[in-house]
Order: sequence, then C-alpha cells, then structure tokens
Amino acid sequence: MNEPMNGRKRPGAPTPSKPGLPPVPPRRQTEAIEEPELVSLTPEQVAELRAMLESRRAELALAIDGRREEERTEGREVGDEMDEANTEGVTAMTSKLLERDVNLYREVERALAKMTEGTYGQCEGTGEPIGYSRLKLRPWARYSVEYQEELERAERGRGGV
Repeated sequence: MNEPMNGRKRPGAPTPSKPGLPPVPPRRQTEAIEEPELVSLTPEQVAELRAMLESRRAELALAIDGRREEERTEGREVGDEMDEANTEGVTAMTSKLLERDVNLYREVERALAKMTEGTYGQCEGTGEPIGYSRLKLRPWARYSVEYQEELERAERGRGGV
C-alpha cells in the first residue's frame, strides 16, 4: 500500500482547483447512477417548484407581518427585573426569527426571479444543473449538493461555524 507513485496521480485523489477555491472532489463510481437526474428541469417540474416557492413566499409574508406586529405591540410596561428580562428575551427571539424569515423570503424571491430569467436550477458556483430532488426539498437552493459541501468544508477549514 505504501508504494511510490512515480509521479502519477493517486486514483481518487482530489483534483486541484483555482487558488482560493476548495479542491474538486474526485468522481465516484456511484455518481454515474445519479447523473440522469442532472438534466434541465421539465416545464412541469418548474411549474411545480414555482407553486411551492409562491406558497412559501405567502407563508413567509404572513409570518413576517405577524412578527413585526408582535414587536410593535410588545408591552414596554415597567415591571420588576424578572419581567424586564423575560420581555427582553422574547424580543430578542422575535427579532432573530424575523431576521431568519426575512432572509428566507429574499432567497425565495431570488429563486422566483431566476425562474423569470431562465437560470433557475443552475448551480451558482459551477453552472451545472441542480438535481430535481434537491430543489424539491429546498426550491430556493442556489448550489448543487456537491458544491454546497465544498463551500462548507472550506468554511470549516477557515475556522467558520
């Protein structure tokens, strides 16, 4: 197993990529089975995904409006320290949830705009098609599973979360 490779590339070794980008992982034998999915979406699939995105957008709009109203009506009555701490905790949680919903709303809007432009379903990192099964689970996905994993590995390598 510890034989010298005499300058040859080890089978299964990552392929170097451009500086600053993570190495491209080697293709596995099992990927050939998954490739038929990596074709452009059919009009029926796009219509189904558009309906999912529009439904999610409506849900998020209601949630955002509700959370904003909750923030506005949150009582600022003077109470003891425990009441004040509880109110601050609820306010902080509401703000975090509102921020999350607003960010997701933007992602949904971006996906719908990409449908209009005709670029929906393409990985923003590689230009390759994103698999239908991934889009069905997360219709606002911007990257293929493989590229998303590369980004996450690179982030961990830089000491990110």
